[in-house]
Amino acid sequence: MPKSALPIATISLPNSRYGEISIAHIEQPYGDFSSPVVSIAISMEGDDDHDWKVHLPYEKLDEVIKALEIARDKSDTIPRNDKHYLDLDAEVGGGA
Repeated sequence: MPKSALPIATISLPNSRYGEISIAHIEQPYGDFSSPVVSIAISMEGDDDHDWKVHLPYEKLDEVIKALEIARDKSDTIPRNDKHYLDLDAEVGGGA
């Protein structure tokens, strides 16, 4: 149980009505002698019942950020046939 959590940011989750990404600083996440971490949690319903959560040690944060930037750059080069976006403004179906 963390001794203290300091919320840093809440970001709305794309393609979700209530979903959000929560980022927080956690002090002593695993007990008295554990180092602080950055917590990134995703809730599909925007509540405290997180569907996914990861704790990142601050010592590895720069490496993780670099890897995420590489993932973003690679994502831009992947061709997609995302039918969901095609129906967002449709007069029938899920877009109306």
